[in-house]
Amino acid sequence: MTRMLATAVTFATIALTSFAPLAHAQEMKPGLWEVTTSMKMMGMQMPGGKFTHCYTAKDVAEGKQYQGDGQNPCKITNMKASGGNISYDMNCTMEGGKMTGSVKGKMSGTAYTFEQKMRMTPDQGMGDMHSTIQGRRLGDCK
Repeated sequence: MTRMLATAVTFATIALTSFAPLAHAQEMKPGLWEVTTSMKMMGMQMPGGKFTHCYTAKDVAEGKQYQGDGQNPCKITNMKASGGNISYDMNCTMEGGKMTGSVKGKMSGTAYTFEQKMRMTPDQGMGDMHSTIQGRRLGDCK
């Protein structure tokens, strides 16, 4: 069970951190961004995370803010964006299983908030994973 839980957390972490910037690609202002994540699984609050990343104007122009590290096992489909609202479906495949789910959120040039619901298959009794991803621009890159 511990190994299954670790795999699910790994899936969710990749999903949380790799695609949040994709959703606000057209709105995102270059600069230093702070991203905070939290997740609930099996009715329990799981460890979250916080990190910062500097996106230059060139990064944003080239779309690097949503390309991840090139190692991402997830695919996005059914993306819809209108008036600061965004939604999309996600499918991730890694050793040990798959995760499928949906993401909905709001975005602006300096902040975003996304709610993500994912399910691992085979389920292995873990049920749905609910995650929140919040990003905010801290200022210019240093």
